Amino acid sequence: MMLSDLYGRIGQMLREHGDAPIGKIVTPLFPNEPHLPIDWVRPIYLSFHPIITEIEGVKINSYEPIIEE
Repeated sequence: MMLSDLYGRIGQMLREHGDAPIGKIVTPLFPNEPHLPIDWVRPIYLSFHPIITEIEGVKINSYEPIIEE
């Protein structure tokens, strides 16, 4: 997947679901107490590692996502 394809997919998801943080949903220890919605989301950090693949002399650039929790 090219980085431009990834950005396009992220944009499509934001249009469909609205602007929301990327993360895992967690349950607070005491769910009866008042919490903000952000208290229920633990962020996931994402970075990219470039990959260059060569097939018969043609170099293909792509990126591999690295998810850091």
